[in-house]
Amino acid sequence: MVISDFESFSYLFAKRHSIPVISADNMQIIDRCKHARSLWKGFEFDFQLSRAIVRSKLPRAFHYLITTFFYPPVRKKRTTLLPPLLRPEVLSARSEVGDHLLIYQTATTNVELPAILKRTNIQCRVYGLRRDLTEDQVDENLIYRPFDEIRFIEDLRTARGVIAGGGFTLMSEAVHLRKPMLAIPVAGHFEQTLNALYLQHLGYGAHATELTDEALGAFLERQSGYRESLDAYRQEGNERFLAVLEEQLAAAVS
Repeated sequence: MVISDFESFSYLFAKRHSIPVISADNMQIIDRCKHARSLWKGFEFDFQLSRAIVRSKLPRAFHYLITTFFYPPVRKKRTTLLPPLLRPEVLSARSEVGDHLLIYQTATTNVELPAILKRTNIQCRVYGLRRDLTEDQVDENLIYRPFDEIRFIEDLRTARGVIAGGGFTLMSEAVHLRKPMLAIPVAGHFEQTLNALYLQHLGYGAHATELTDEALGAFLERQSGYRESLDAYRQEGNERFLAVLEEQLAAAVS
């Protein structure tokens, strides 16, 4: 068997040698599920382009395991939607509501971001913007931090909310830990946009094309509503994914 996470080389090797392939990723949800047109209104070109690209990756796999925190109707056979695979450190983390915001932002195009965050008068623990740091750097209510996985998870589990892009990994961790999130996807990256649109649709957080005082203010005002929606989310570790993977492995080699 070959299990491919949206990666072409192993897939092509398997096909050349008649080895069954299981696709395991979150990207295939763009093509293999139905998404209400009202959800992606305004992103028609990005949606159709992304669907065509995703469809061309790993075609005719034995089965498609799609990790997701949202569950649109499946439109293609051999497709199973499953909860996200989470790191053991995240699964064991106990969520608490603290006073700070966790910011993860690597793009430097929004030069107003620090000023916007300062105007909240909320402590913001910022990762990604200053990559050359070796220790914390304090600027009023902003604490710029070098990346450290243990401390990042600690800041995540105790945050009042998260501001980041639309990447699936951090978003799924925030949802699991019941953290409201303001998602600002990379422009033109429809997979991130779709994640953010579903996050907003489910009431787990908000989607914005850029960070502004208005977007951040509205996000902060709705914290209690987001937490109420997140309280209904359930995921029992990684057991469901691993169980279905075992079933498909057995079916593929029988």
